[in-house]
Amino acid sequence: MTSDTSQTTPDRVAEIATERGTLDQRGVFTLLGIMGPEDALRALILLPSGETVMTQTDGTSSIGPVRAVDATSVTLLRGGRLMRLELPA
Repeated sequence: MTSDTSQTTPDRVAEIATERGTLDQRGVFTLLGIMGPEDALRALILLPSGETVMTQTDGTSSIGPVRAVDATSVTLLRGGRLMRLELPA
């Protein structure tokens, strides 16, 4: 048995995340979910453009370096400042 280790966003998740009117906060980064084992959590983030990004601690992406991912939030470094995104309530 093999496991898929790719970080591609599943089609259905991307479809829901980019559907108009689904989320109220367009124009800002939105943390959609956190997944994976506790020692290697990954975060799925919705960008203002409607695209999604999957990232992890010490990863780099189009939104900048990721400093931390925990069970409820992700911390990014943007413009020299830390930015914390929390899961929607």
